[in-house]
Amino acid sequence: MGELMEVGEVAESTALSVWFSTATPCPDTAANWWQENPHLPRRLKCGVTFDVVMADRQLIEAAYRLLDQYEQPLGPAVRFTSLRSAAVLVPSGTVESWSSLVAASQWPSGLPRPACLGLGHAILVPAPAPRLATGVAQWLVPPDEEQAIGGAPLLTSPAPLARCLAEALTLHAPAEQTPLRRAVAVVRSALPSSRRS
Repeated sequence: MGELMEVGEVAESTALSVWFSTATPCPDTAANWWQENPHLPRRLKCGVTFDVVMADRQLIEAAYRLLDQYEQPLGPAVRFTSLRSAAVLVPSGTVESWSSLVAASQWPSGLPRPACLGLGHAILVPAPAPRLATGVAQWLVPPDEEQAIGGAPLLTSPAPLARCLAEALTLHAPAEQTPLRRAVAVVRSALPSSRRS
């Protein structure tokens, strides 16, 4: 697998470090910096080696459970501890077809769709093997070096991801978020309460 960069008890391959650094403004500087500081998070540009699908963290976690259940490959995904969102790394160029993939997944109308970010956006990811389990960004699924091809980790396929996100929304949406429950709540709030005098 090539030369390894030590990160605590875990090692990151040089090839994976180079792959990450490709999505930075100065790849050589970034790779050298990470060799000296392998536990630091990384700010990476989208649209270079990957695009990013952003959605509610619980929705992405449920979609990943479904992808695993359907025996689909799980690529890297990041959850953000200070936000309710998560991001899935998908192949570069997905941003161009994402809208049609979500439409084909029979996404419920009127509900916010997961966003796909490409060129012009950036994402913060943890080190592949961070020293601490805490931080603003944590791996939901870290890059799998055993499935890497030429140093590039396997990324989640966008078509199954879109289908599983739609299925997860249908199966796991809290009752109070369904359109019928929202309508009932609005009507109840408008009706006079028997407790009011």
